[in-house]
Amino acid sequence: MAEQRFPDIGRWVSVFDRLMKMYYERGLAEFEIGWGQQFYVEYLFSHPGATPQEMAERFRVDRGTLTKIIKKLTEVDYIRVNVDENDRRVRHLYLTGKALPAVEQIRKVHEEFYRDLGEGITPEEITATEKTLLHMADNINKKVWHRMETNHGESGENKK
Repeated sequence: MAEQRFPDIGRWVSVFDRLMKMYYERGLAEFEIGWGQQFYVEYLFSHPGATPQEMAERFRVDRGTLTKIIKKLTEVDYIRVNVDENDRRVRHLYLTGKALPAVEQIRKVHEEFYRDLGEGITPEEITATEKTLLHMADNINKKVWHRMETNHGESGENKK
């Protein structure tokens, strides 16, 4: 049964991912950021001074990916990086004033997206779907994430 269902699940997740990216890319086109950066801009709005480590854990991305995102957001003057006064190895990230209109647009696109996404679907169905997707992501995360850390020179203590 699982063999028959996988192609459908994988295909629909892939289709959904592409459509969502296109939706956000269109909505954020004038703000020099796209799908990949909008999560981090919004997170820093709600969590000023967050560290790259916090963000890597929150978004389940490797350090290389996060470094590219931070570089992009710094280049477009959306974030500034401050060195911690007590530990010079620690960096804190803050939005600049230039990023604030982008935050407003990100939130607007979120509202439009969820309105369009949820058309004809009950709030309970949306909640159940989100819960199921989170559970699926956690299941796969347990099997994959430790491999990513190991492949990027991290501690192998989670190896199985």
